[in-house]
Amino acid sequence: MTIRTLMNSKNNYEQLLKLCEEKPLSSTSDDLDRYCELCSLCISLSQKNLQEQDNTWEIAQRARVFLHYATYLEGFEHLDNFLYSAVDDMLDCISDHPRLKLALMQLQLKVLRGIEARQMHDLSITEDVERDIFFYQRNIGFADKGQLDQIRESGYLKSDPVEWTAKWEEVIDEADRIAYSNLKDMPRGMGFCHAFWTERGLALQQFGIDWKSPRKMNPKVLFD
Repeated sequence: MTIRTLMNSKNNYEQLLKLCEEKPLSSTSDDLDRYCELCSLCISLSQKNLQEQDNTWEIAQRARVFLHYATYLEGFEHLDNFLYSAVDDMLDCISDHPRLKLALMQLQLKVLRGIEARQMHDLSITEDVERDIFFYQRNIGFADKGQLDQIRESGYLKSDPVEWTAKWEEVIDEADRIAYSNLKDMPRGMGFCHAFWTERGLALQQFGIDWKSPRKMNPKVLFD
């Protein structure tokens, strides 16, 4: 995606979002097409943010827009295939927002169960999604109770349990915006993650969060 194409996509997204927000949700074919296009733009722009390691704080807000319209689209059987892949793609773009990710997974499960009911057979992926939902619900529950020592890891790398808290989720986008702003002239290459983690930690301190980076949580692991 070229810079010009990216700018066009952003403009299209903003214009389409404004158009969709100007009136209540509608089931006309034209409006359903608009909602699908808006969801697709949410995904493609978020994927570009991740690829470029820039403006990633924009992703969560787009995911919320996606969730709003995709939840409505779930009620239309002929959009099953679109939603099946779209929700999966949006989930791949989300990190650092466990509650938002949980909401997307719950929508994903609803889509899968709808497909199973209409096709009258089970899908193997459904059990995996149910297991992921339980994992997120469990960790979020402990985070909400302040029992961070009960939070489990999802892989072999350790992460700071504070990343499951509501406070973290409320401020992480602004913290990342500050961090990226301080690194705007630094190439996104080798060593960038360490510089970013340092700036992210400093930004989070402004919001009263003491965060341990992946490097601090995994001292024996070589990053970059």
